[in-house]
Amino acid sequence: MNIILKNNTPEKDKEMAKEIISSFLELLKELTLLEEEIFKRNHELDVEKSVLNISDNQNHPKWKELMAEYKNRFEEIIKGKVSENLMSSGYAERYANPSEYSYVNSGDFSLEFTIKKEDKVTIITRYKETVDMKHEFILRLIDKKWLVDGKCYGFGDETIWYWDRI
Repeated sequence: MNIILKNNTPEKDKEMAKEIISSFLELLKELTLLEEEIFKRNHELDVEKSVLNISDNQNHPKWKELMAEYKNRFEEIIKGKVSENLMSSGYAERYANPSEYSYVNSGDFSLEFTIKKEDKVTIITRYKETVDMKHEFILRLIDKKWLVDGKCYGFGDETIWYWDRI
């Protein structure tokens, strides 16, 4: 992992930057573990469907329960770390292998931290899947706490960002 503090981060703000980055990465790691667990458990339900003679185009009877658990646990993880604004656009909408933020566990990514204003920072992560990818997270100081308030994704060195959910 390569961390870059952009815009000549003043010495007085470097400790704050380290704290924000540390808690931010911890959030992504928690979400990754949850997503991987749900993916695995869903796969187990899919295997069980064949034993129960449930058609491939139908959900396992326990699938809705698993999705409700996923959403509840996801909400618990992001509560107090993500703004109401970002939460209102939806969350726990996908689970896959590899997981959305699997790069944080591999350490094979770069992170750019930029102070935009005294109450706004951006974190851009760059990583490689089948193509070069990047995430941009906007964090705002809300009620004296740094919260993730926006997320975008993009490709390689393109300048276009696409709004996304957490």
